[in-house]
Amino acid sequence: MREEELLAMERELDQVVEWRHRLGNKYTQDGKSLVAKIATDGLDIKEAVRKAVERIGGFARALSPGDKVLLKANFNSDDPFPASTSLDFLTAVIELLREHGIQDLTLGERSGWPWMPTDRVLRRMGVYEAMAKVGVPVIDFDHVEYADVKIEGSVHYETIGIAKPVLEFDKIVFLPCMKHHFLAGFTMSMKLAVGMVYVVDMKYLHYHVPLKEKVPEIALVVQPDLIIMDGRKSFISDGPDHGTQVEPGVVMASGDQVAIDVEGVRILQSYGRPPKEDAVYLIDGDVWSLEQVSQAVKLGIGAASDQQIVVVGAS
Repeated sequence: MREEELLAMERELDQVVEWRHRLGNKYTQDGKSLVAKIATDGLDIKEAVRKAVERIGGFARALSPGDKVLLKANFNSDDPFPASTSLDFLTAVIELLREHGIQDLTLGERSGWPWMPTDRVLRRMGVYEAMAKVGVPVIDFDHVEYADVKIEGSVHYETIGIAKPVLEFDKIVFLPCMKHHFLAGFTMSMKLAVGMVYVVDMKYLHYHVPLKEKVPEIALVVQPDLIIMDGRKSFISDGPDHGTQVEPGVVMASGDQVAIDVEGVRILQSYGRPPKEDAVYLIDGDVWSLEQVSQAVKLGIGAASDQQIVVVGAS
C-alpha cells in the first residue's frame, strides 16, 4: 500500500460498543508477575516453549480445553525471522496447545504499512500452507468488519477500532518476536496488539503524538491471556523489518505484557549500542523510564516495578 493511499483513508465505523478482554494475569506467584526465560541451547523449539510455559504454571492456568482461542503472531512484514514469526515456533505452540486439549485455534493477523495487503504477506511467508497442515484457520483482518470500542482511561483515544472477530474468542495468546523498533523503541507483546487495530487507527498511532506513548493504550481494551515470546534471534537497532541482528537464544513466557517486555528489553540492552553509526537506537537508560513502559505503568497495564516481577529459569 502506498503512503498516499493510507493517508487518504477515512474512518468509517459503526456505533460505539463497550467491550473488554482483560481477564487478569493468571501467571503470578505471591502477587508478583511470573516471567519465564528459557535458554534454547540444546533444545528444539517445541521443548523450549514447553519448558517456558511449564515454569510459569502451565497452559491450564489460563486456557481450558473448551476455549475458543485466538493466536496473534507477528506477520507485520514479509521479512524473515526475527522480523516475522518463525513458522517452526508457531507450529510448536499449536502442537503443544493441542496436546493440552485446546483444539479450537485460529490465527488472526493484519500486516503493517507499507507491507500490506496482509494476504500477500501471509502467502509470501508460507503461513497459509503451514496452517493448513496443522488444521488452523487464518483470519485476514484486512477483510473483516471492525468494532468501534470505547476506551476508558485513555489519554489519546476515545474509541479504537478492533477487528470484530477478536470479540468472539474466549482467550487470546500473543506470540511476539523480541526486537527493536525505530519509532516505538521496541516491539514485543504490547505493540503486537496493533495488528488487531483498524487500519485508519493504525495510521493515527504512527502520527502526531509519539507511537510509544499510544501503544500501551490498546491494552486498556484487549490483553492476552498468555504470552510466549521467541527471542532466539532479535534486532537490537532499527526494526521492525531489519536491524542489527543478535542471537539471545531464549524463549520467554508470561501473563503480564509489561513484565515480559521489560525483561525482553533488558536482553536487548545487554548487547549495548550497535557500532553502526546510522543505526536507530531508542532503548538507552533505565527500562522503566522508556516511554512505552512508563506509559503502561501509568495506565495500570501490568507490573509497575522490578519488585512486582519474578523471573524464573529452566530449573
